[in-house]
Amino acid sequence: MQKDYKIKAGIWRWPGDLGWLFVTLDQQLSEKIRNFYKKGFIKAEAKIGKTLWQTSLFPHMLDKKGKKVEYLLCINKKVQKAEGLYEGDIVNIKISLK
Repeated sequence: MQKDYKIKAGIWRWPGDLGWLFVTLDQQLSEKIRNFYKKGFIKAEAKIGKTLWQTSLFPHMLDKKGKKVEYLLCINKKVQKAEGLYEGDIVNIKISLK
């Protein structure tokens, strides 16, 4: 399985007090990853602009039976500040799965 991906996605805010920022991997890529890794968090390295960080892809269930999953990538505060990112921005991200 390919382990390096380039995606373009919009940044959105998780509802709640903390306001974490995420991007969602598209359904096709999420299914490909899920079929290979089966379940759980997936260690990854991500890069936006010049900022590289260690992270994980978070599985987000779209149905109660867990048959449809999208993976989410958190854009942490360090990355937000370094790259000047805000909710609604469209970003190019390089992701390497571990």
